[in-house]
Amino acid sequence: MATEVTSETSWISVSPSGLWEVHRRWKGERKRGVDTPLLGSVCRIRVRLKNHTEDNTQPVSSDEAVLEVSDSSVQVTEYPRSQDSVLQVPLGRWLLLRVGEGQCDIIEGCLEGMRPGETCEFTVRAHQQHLKMAPSDIHAAGIEKTGEQQETKSECFSLQLHSFTSGKESWQMLPTEKWTWVLSHKQRGSQRFSNGDIWGAMHSYCCAIKLLITLKRHTKGKDGVLNVDGSQEPNAFDKESELNRETVAKSTQILTEEYRTMKAELHSNLSLCQLRLGQPAKARDSSSKATALDPANIKGWYRLGQACLQLEDFEEARHAFGKVLELQPGSTSAQNALKQVNAKAKEFDSKLGQRLSKMFT
Repeated sequence: MATEVTSETSWISVSPSGLWEVHRRWKGERKRGVDTPLLGSVCRIRVRLKNHTEDNTQPVSSDEAVLEVSDSSVQVTEYPRSQDSVLQVPLGRWLLLRVGEGQCDIIEGCLEGMRPGETCEFTVRAHQQHLKMAPSDIHAAGIEKTGEQQETKSECFSLQLHSFTSGKESWQMLPTEKWTWVLSHKQRGSQRFSNGDIWGAMHSYCCAIKLLITLKRHTKGKDGVLNVDGSQEPNAFDKESELNRETVAKSTQILTEEYRTMKAELHSNLSLCQLRLGQPAKARDSSSKATALDPANIKGWYRLGQACLQLEDFEEARHAFGKVLELQPGSTSAQNALKQVNAKAKEFDSKLGQRLSKMFT
């Protein structure tokens, strides 16, 4: 009789309603093998809500005839993300999910390290620093309020992984493949932001930045060109490999030209999310990176000004909004923002003067 092997892992994940603490533990005997879902893998999964009265020592068994997924080009259903639900997939039935597409960030985190045929249990609890989230539609997995008291409840689910197609680690990808994923993450972030999914948008932009950073070594090299795999120069090439290198060189050169602009746009978009979520210090850092990478990034300068204004760094805010006017003379938004900076600075100085006068009188 196989003995149960329990391994527990915890992390912070996101849903449209905010941050969530996720705690995962394995159920049953761990399967053998090294193959696990990677970026781009299509996984056939089933998620079930666990009943607290259920015997948690028994693994969830499959009582359906399920076909193994083997084609990575298979159509994956996209479900609308909702702020009224922690998990963004239907419960209780088998479905397909592609790792990296961000359908449900919590489930993607749970799939990491899983092998075909394995089951894990995971609990979700609203992160203590973000208790203003909407309750979940899954047995009130969110928050209960009693007067001034806020009580967070955790909900337990089981996740079965039936099968999955092959994927790739970032270091296994060609630069063009990474670039495609960066564009995909950026587009997904914009879609999420327009739908009011600010937490999800921020997560998508962060994923894009992390992957983009790995492309940096492909933007430089001898004579501005580097092998697609970053390997050293061989001593000799045949005609076919020379042709391949020319194609790689052109592709790499395109990345060289677009790398800084893309990175600046991502940091600028990230700063907007952070401003919306009440994180001005982080927004200042992100927008500063955006303007350093692209000094002509008007949105980056404007968001830097907004962040500095919230942090009461009036001098830096004036500088940022002034840069907006240099790049876009006559900008009404920047002119109004400068007026707001001056008014806030005057109010701040007045209050400071009153406090100082009380100290010395």
